[in-house]
Amino acid sequence: MENNRLLICTIGGIIAGLICSIGGLLSGNISEFSFFTIVPTFFNRVMLGFFIGISSLKINFLFHGALIGLFVSLITSIPFLEGNMNGFLFFTIAGIIYGILIEMFAVKVFKAKIE
Repeated sequence: MENNRLLICTIGGIIAGLICSIGGLLSGNISEFSFFTIVPTFFNRVMLGFFIGISSLKINFLFHGALIGLFVSLITSIPFLEGNMNGFLFFTIAGIIYGILIEMFAVKVFKAKIE
């Protein structure tokens, strides 16, 4: 079941990465469509799904997703603090929400619980 959970969560991260990259472009938080603006956002969300998939913390699954979402999102959102506080808040809060959603889909929909 661990490999199944890892795959489910990583696919969830890929989907979150696509949604977050497109949302960042549409909201104006990502100023241009280029490799150096889209790739960090996309791969941060893929890492989020991967880390949720490999984590085995024995805590409530929603808190688990939120906690990992926060810490993984901070990797990319801290540079936003230099000039775009809104970008920092949007990216970090979105990471928490995506973490909760990835975890919720893995546990409730696909029955891939933390082992």
